[in-house]
This record gives sequence, structure tokens and C-alpha cells, in this order.
Amino acid sequence: MKESLIIDLNGFITDVILVDDNVSGVFPLYRELPARGTEQPQKAVELIGYTIAVPVPEGLHLPKWDFTQEQWVEGKPADELLVLQKASKLAELKRLCTEAIEGTFTSSALGEEHVYSFDTEAQLNFQSTKELMNMHPNFTQTSWKTRDAGVLMHTKEQFTRLWLDGQMHKTNLIEKFRRLETEVEQAISVDAVNSIRW
Repeated sequence: MKESLIIDLNGFITDVILVDDNVSGVFPLYRELPARGTEQPQKAVELIGYTIAVPVPEGLHLPKWDFTQEQWVEGKPADELLVLQKASKLAELKRLCTEAIEGTFTSSALGEEHVYSFDTEAQLNFQSTKELMNMHPNFTQTSWKTRDAGVLMHTKEQFTRLWLDGQMHKTNLIEKFRRLETEVEQAISVDAVNSIRW
């Protein structure tokens, strides 16, 4: 058994029923009308919809059966669809921005390039270590874990440069998100929104 969709005369889904697996296609649905007259009652029927045993493709917000094209199409008005798509794209971009920020960054603070973590815990550790170095003149160096070469010693100057590189990593990605956010807000079609990539 598989699901088949019941649609109204406008093509919108009103219910779901189960049909045999080999059933496919479009079938009219009728209802009986009360007989008129008393001499020879005749059964009259009225078309009230259709049963559609055709799968709905992914990506449709409001599936609608197009009787001319004989296929499922988007039934949500273009302006509403654009609003939904913009909200979805902004959520996607925000997620990707956060993932990029909390990933890794590279710094040449030690003279050669190394890779450093910048997840939430690392960001807090960067900030607290920088504050400690600023508050205590005797705190002149610290060991810091790299992703590519293990734990390495950093002087105060080297750590300050490392901290700045981390902040620039974050700032640049936030600026990228803001640029893309503006592109999404100014887009005038769903295709234009979909073309925006992180």
C-alpha cells in the first residue's frame, strides 16, 4: 500500500488515503446528489475533486496539481514563497557563518603559519589569557595548542598578534555574512535567493 492524495477542484491537497502499490494516475471523485422530482428518481453526481496517485516532488512549499501540465507545481504565491525562501537562506547563511567562525584560523604570529582552533571554548580562553597578560606584567609568555604542531610557546607579543588574527578571522566572516545578508534582502526572485552561496 502507498499514500495517494485527494485534491479539491483547485488542485490543493485535502486528504490522504492508502491505495494499492500499482495504482498510479489521476482519478475523479464524485458525490451523489439528492434526486429531484418524485416520478422517476435519478441518481445525479457532482465532481468534487480527484485522487492523485503521483508522488509530490521535494521542495514544494504548497503542492498544487496543475491540470494542464498534469504535474505537481508550487501553489504558494510568488511573494509569499520569496519571503519563506529569504528566511530559509538567512538561517542557512547564519549557520554556515557560525560553523566557519568556530572552525579554525591560521596565524603567522610565531613567524611561520600555524592552524588554531576558534570554537567557543577557545574564544573564551583567548580573551581571558589576553586580559591576564594585560593585567600582570610578569605574565610574558604562554603555551598554546595549535592544530598542526601541538602545543607551542608564545611570547606576549606573539600571543597579542595571534589574538588579533583570531579577531580578524571572526570579523571577516561576520562581514561576509552581512554582505550576503544584504544580497538576500535585496533579491527579487526565488532563483536570485537560491543563487546566493556562502
